[in-house]
Amino acid sequence: MKVLRGVGAIDAMSTMYPARLHVLAGARAFDDVAVTIYGAVVTGRAKIRTPGLVAELEAGGFFGVPGPCEIVADGSTMVVERVGHRAVPCVGRIEQRGRLVYIDGCSDTILCPPARLGDPVLNHLHFPAGTKQSVHIHPSVRLGVVMRGRGVAFGPSWEEPLEPGTAFLLAEHERHAFRTEGSSMDVVAFHPDSDWGPTDAAHPMLNRTYVCKPLGE
Repeated sequence: MKVLRGVGAIDAMSTMYPARLHVLAGARAFDDVAVTIYGAVVTGRAKIRTPGLVAELEAGGFFGVPGPCEIVADGSTMVVERVGHRAVPCVGRIEQRGRLVYIDGCSDTILCPPARLGDPVLNHLHFPAGTKQSVHIHPSVRLGVVMRGRGVAFGPSWEEPLEPGTAFLLAEHERHAFRTEGSSMDVVAFHPDSDWGPTDAAHPMLNRTYVCKPLGE
């Protein structure tokens, strides 16, 4: 596990799905049109400007926008550049807990869903106080930041304390787990790929369309 405490970057460009995590304080422009910028405002405020979209977010806000874009962070904002992908713009705010069941009593909300099967996903993970998570792995990297609360991440021979603003990278197939004690913890995590999502052959508009006989017959 790589951990970033404060302003800086974690490089994941050599992984299967090239990406880079930044923790910003101030202004930063991302000029490449062949990227999507995912992010979450940890403290303060942030303004996100893209062609046709301007969003002002407070702490707890999240976004996923195709480049180019400019971010002005008055506080701390976590940003992930996903190279080679252009997402549908998505802006919102995390809730108190997730809407979907996750392992060991945790919960999850899909913040920025995949527009197509295989696309990246931005998630909100909620760990209740007293969580002792099972050790597990993921098939691709995870990049994320602690939004609220405190906890600990640990693996076979390492342990990292987590607090608001702590950003991290988990490598592919890295064994890890999270635990909390007296405090719950909320994390926004970026997944560079997905095994779920709509396709041309199966999506809600198509699946709920029933072709009828022509009128008058």
